Amino acid sequence: MDSHKPVLMLAVLACGDGKGSMKLSDLVQFFRSFYADRCSRGLIVEKPNSLYCREDMTDKEIERNILANPFKRFEDMQMMRHTKTLSIVEVDNSLWKRLTEEEKAEIRGICEEKLEGYYRRLEAK
Repeated sequence: MDSHKPVLMLAVLACGDGKGSMKLSDLVQFFRSFYADRCSRGLIVEKPNSLYCREDMTDKEIERNILANPFKRFEDMQMMRHTKTLSIVEVDNSLWKRLTEEEKAEIRGICEEKLEGYYRRLEAK
């Protein structure tokens, strides 16, 4: 496991509009901010060979990483799609419309728990 799936879910919940649509560039900035915040607080950012441990990572590299790693899994399950021409990511509309604010909060909590467990395991190594 890595941190990418929970971070993607947190990004989607933070960046998604009323229809579950968001700019890919907003997801990139969320990822950049998430890992930069960990670094600025002196926390483990990711595994040492990770893109997110590099100071010179580009937005294009982050974009490719998002689409290759966590996003692909959700796309394969037909929960999300990427419109390349518009650089938009969308959560399946019927799924997004059914999510209540309480369920979104629960998903956030689960993601935060998964991230805490992941980083505890990295620290123990």
